[in-house]
Amino acid sequence: MRKFRGKAIDHGKHHGKMVYGHLSEWESGSWIDCGTEQESEWVPVDPETVGQYIGINEGSNNAEWYEGDVLSPNPHLQNQELQIICYDSHQAKYKGVPLSAYLINAGNGSWTGFDIKYFQRRKGNIHDNPELLAPKEGAEQ
Repeated sequence: MRKFRGKAIDHGKHHGKMVYGHLSEWESGSWIDCGTEQESEWVPVDPETVGQYIGINEGSNNAEWYEGDVLSPNPHLQNQELQIICYDSHQAKYKGVPLSAYLINAGNGSWTGFDIKYFQRRKGNIHDNPELLAPKEGAEQ
C-alpha cells in the first residue's frame, strides 16, 4: 500500500497537523486514513499539501521522506541550494530539485534535478516550514 501525508483541515484533534496513511480522493475532497489496522480514521486534508512517501528513510532517526520535503544541499555537489523532493512525471521518478528551479517551475511536472540518493538531511517540508522557501537576505533572486 502506498503511504501519503497531508495537512488536516478538520476541526478535531488533527486540525492543522500532518496526518499519515492511505489517501482517498472523493468528490468531497482528499482524505487520509490515519487510523490503525483495527479501526479507520478518515481525516479531510488540504489537497495542496498531499505528498507521497518516496521509500527513503533518513539515517539514525529513520524519518520518512515525502514529496515536498526540503533537503539540505550536499557538499559534494556543485549546486549548494536547498533541494525540494518533487516527482518528475516525464521520467517517473523523484528528484531533489534546486529551490530556485522549484520556485520558478512549481506545478510544471518536468524537473531538472539531482538523484535523491545524493542527499542525507531533511530540513522540513514546504507546508510546515515556508520560511525555508524564502530567499536569504542579500541573496540574488
